[in-house]
Amino acid sequence: MTATKELNKLVFNIGKRYNTFDPFTWADELNVQIYWKEVADKPLAETLYYGDTPIIMMSNTIRYSTQKYFVLAHELCHVIEQDGLSAYYSSNVRFKNKSENSADEFAMSVVTNLYIEEHGRLPDTYSDLRWNYGLPDMRY
Repeated sequence: MTATKELNKLVFNIGKRYNTFDPFTWADELNVQIYWKEVADKPLAETLYYGDTPIIMMSNTIRYSTQKYFVLAHELCHVIEQDGLSAYYSSNVRFKNKSENSADEFAMSVVTNLYIEEHGRLPDTYSDLRWNYGLPDMRY
């Protein structure tokens, strides 16, 4: 099974377990604390550990924005999938890029399923997801 299929399966199983695809509910159910802070432009969020306890620090710049859904889902992937790999992650650029791509795919799956949960159908366009849940602008 491809990595994307595995991520989609993981997202579906978590959504089924918690009866929602809302990443804020997931964080609550997983006992992951979210703290809002003043930061520069980037990063919009960061996962830190206090002992073995994950803490997600999110930028106040997205606190009242739809972007908070995608960003939190991205960080939750780091907590769920890459737990315990932070030292390796920060010292290995290749792993970091792969980890970030994986977290983006995970977040995309979460918000796509959240859209279905809230609208009863798949989104018609990428823009539907972008405007509802803050996906990055993919126009390059």
